[in-house]
Amino acid sequence: MLKLIKKDLLVSLKIKSLKAVILTFIVGLFLLSIFSYIFPTILPIIITYIVVMNSFYYDSLNNAESYILSLPNKREDVVYSKYILVLLILFLSNILMYILFGINILNSARVMVLHDVIVSSTTILFSFSIILPIIFRYRYKVGRIIAPFITIFIGYLSFRSNANTLNNFIENGKETALISLSRKIGALTYNIFKFNNYDYSGVASTIYIILLFIIAIILFLVSNYIAIKICEKRDLG
Repeated sequence: MLKLIKKDLLVSLKIKSLKAVILTFIVGLFLLSIFSYIFPTILPIIITYIVVMNSFYYDSLNNAESYILSLPNKREDVVYSKYILVLLILFLSNILMYILFGINILNSARVMVLHDVIVSSTTILFSFSIILPIIFRYRYKVGRIIAPFITIFIGYLSFRSNANTLNNFIENGKETALISLSRKIGALTYNIFKFNNYDYSGVASTIYIILLFIIAIILFLVSNYIAIKICEKRDLG
């Protein structure tokens, strides 16, 4: 499986067109001056999406699935390699953005914060929990049409819902079910460990973010299981 992961990583980083890269760079510089405030959030999403979908593009272009299955590879390893690729690129892109915005090499309006990591991570995890089973079931040609809409929709929901939920809780005391659970866990933790200077809203908000990330991971694992079952019932090639 390590060879499959290496193959996916190398293939996904291939450049389709030098002109497209130059054009993207120019457009990126233009957008950076306008939307620099949200770049720490959306750049890891864009990078992960492009890299992962690029790996499926080259697999489809070269009919790589048939060749892979002709070798002593298990079908679940093919699925695992794609899911691991998502996690790997997501992790590396967040680290890269943290460094770039930390030293402000991109001349951004702000640095990268935990909220950016959570929004980008949950967006990718939720999105590819849907996208990957679709691609394995209906193949890349169908997946590439649906994937952008899924990612944009979930990204919008993730950004707005997280911001609204936390702001309403901190400023107005309004609680959702998950916020209420986070507050109770925070209070229980305080009572057990006897923390000093207990910050009611701060602890609950932090636990909320952690719980949201855990939910995204669980759905991602469930998606992996579903994708394996899909691959067991049909040929990938």
